[in-house]
Amino acid sequence: MTSAKTRGKGTDSPTTIPSSAPSGTTRHELVDALSWESRRAAALLGMLNRAVASKAKLNATDVETLGVLAVLGVATPTRLASLLAMGTGSMTLVLDRLERGGFVRRVRDAKDRRSVTIEVIEQRRAEVGAFFAPLEGQASETTERYSEKELAVIVDYLTRSNDMLNELTTTLTQGPTTADTGR
Repeated sequence: MTSAKTRGKGTDSPTTIPSSAPSGTTRHELVDALSWESRRAAALLGMLNRAVASKAKLNATDVETLGVLAVLGVATPTRLASLLAMGTGSMTLVLDRLERGGFVRRVRDAKDRRSVTIEVIEQRRAEVGAFFAPLEGQASETTERYSEKELAVIVDYLTRSNDMLNELTTTLTQGPTTADTGR
């Protein structure tokens, strides 16, 4: 391997990560490196969210909630609480803070006023998003290194990985579906 970075000393993982994949790299080494980099990305994104929360004068859970809403578009408070593994009372406190700060609004269903969804206020989303702008620029530079075919493979991998993460999250927060249990 041409260059390597030392990483954590986990007993189930090698101590180096290839920064490039020379022809002698085995499939096992590549899969292991991909798995490690995926876990590393999750941890680093969590740390970035906490740094953004600090700069934006928000709670880390507030930024996490805004991130989930950015992916979902809108959600009910109960769904958000479930996805973030929080009680509904705690989620109410988070939503109260975000609403007071002008980040979200509660929208009542016109047909059933008991039903509420949460949506992000676009102007405030842009303010928080500005903290992520340098990352977007660097990501654009990084993608220039890859061909369209390579980018298609990366997108396919990330899409499949995210689908698996979503499925596991749903199972953990809502329980297995009927198809999963055979009932």
